[in-house]
Amino acid sequence: MSEVTDNPVDARALHLQLAVNRAHSAARAGDLDLAARLLDELGELDGPGESGEAGRATVVAALNLRAKVHAQRGELPEADACWSRVEALAPDDPDAAAGRRTLAKIAAGRRHARPVVHTGRVAVIVGALAATVVGVALIGGAVKLIDGGEGGGSGSVAEAEADNGSERLSEESRRADELKARLAAIEGDRTADAEQRDSALDEVAKMLAMPGVEIRRHAGDVQLVFRTGVFPYDSVIGPEGAEALTEIGRRLADLSAGTTVETTVVGHSVAVPGGAPSGGSVVALNRARVAAQYLAQDSDLRLTDFRLVSADQRRGPFPATAANAPRNRTVTLLITPKGPPPTP
Repeated sequence: MSEVTDNPVDARALHLQLAVNRAHSAARAGDLDLAARLLDELGELDGPGESGEAGRATVVAALNLRAKVHAQRGELPEADACWSRVEALAPDDPDAAAGRRTLAKIAAGRRHARPVVHTGRVAVIVGALAATVVGVALIGGAVKLIDGGEGGGSGSVAEAEADNGSERLSEESRRADELKARLAAIEGDRTADAEQRDSALDEVAKMLAMPGVEIRRHAGDVQLVFRTGVFPYDSVIGPEGAEALTEIGRRLADLSAGTTVETTVVGHSVAVPGGAPSGGSVVALNRARVAAQYLAQDSDLRLTDFRLVSADQRRGPFPATAANAPRNRTVTLLITPKGPPPTP
């Protein structure tokens, strides 16, 4: 079995394969309504949008099966439309070519069709009932013409096809079980990752809670916002801000022993007359650099452990008003647990 992946594109391909296998099994059992419903639940299929050659092959198989079910139910225009889409994706596909040729003859009046259900297979019988029976096998590896005369020969053909159909059904069931197991494993891994991430975020929020600091917990990180501005002016830090950042650095060092995190230090500045109104600033970046020095000075953390960025002047932690200007001369910290990102 292939290695389990949590790639959403791979999961989509597995879901598609599983649905097609179930529809094949239903059609072979003669339950065309169930097969049609399973295929309709897939919605519009677009080969180029699927993942790689395997994804496109699954789409072609689904469209071929949908065409065969339409044909068996007497919905010939719908069958022809599906086979036309198959030819657009796979011009050399034998199922589509044979199916469209037969439908063209029926449309031209050279053949008549009525659905006939046999044990172990589904076929469309074409031709006069009193003459030699000529059919198009709809369920199997490829569409093919079957000639059967009167007498015992047709019985042996039906028995052979029933045996082959039973073997294919067993194989499809085995593959369906494998696909379900892989999908369950992917979903289990995603659930475990989400639980682990939530636990890490809870630990970060609890560990860094302290007076003067507001904890804003998001889906993928914890944001630390200082209630008062850390920098009275320029990149000169105030005593309260220096003390708070030093303490946070110690707690981050203790936290990293059990939970690996990435810390982003975001410098903020206030737009001033004559200055750039957006795009970040050197002052904001310098504030992030100064804050990182205090985070590292009394802990085992290094300056390279921090990611330093400048926020846009319009993106302060508090609304951009004159009253909030002192509070926005600051830094904020984004603490992100390392590991898989949260599932959308």
